Amino acid sequence: MPPQKNAWRWVSGMHHWEVGGPINIGWPDHNVPEREYTIVEVEKLGQVFRSRVTNGKKEGGFLVVFDCPEVVLEMLAEKATQVLGFKVIVSNLRCSIDGNVLRSFDYEWYPTPEFADRPSDLARTISEALKGMRPTN
Repeated sequence: MPPQKNAWRWVSGMHHWEVGGPINIGWPDHNVPEREYTIVEVEKLGQVFRSRVTNGKKEGGFLVVFDCPEVVLEMLAEKATQVLGFKVIVSNLRCSIDGNVLRSFDYEWYPTPEFADRPSDLARTISEALKGMRPTN
């Protein structure tokens, strides 16, 4: 039976994203095609995927939720802001990850001890909030 439109479902096919492995990332809103990056950190929590990547010169990171309506993404950002005490927004700039066009979550982060736990804390908070929103059948 095919999935219903906007139905909650688990993402398959993310198993190949591992530290040291490749991932293709682009920015379609800026006509930047996907390019290969190397994963330096990865966290997969159901539909929530967080990673830090490098192109060999610079590092960057992202946190996305697969198969999630935009209105729910906005609700998740609000909930995370309330729970964690720092501002979380859904970016207007879409990214493309291995062919999947998504909106990522943005938040203040710096490579300092004070901010070290924010990425994982945010991923867990969004994952838990998403589980709490999922209808039970």
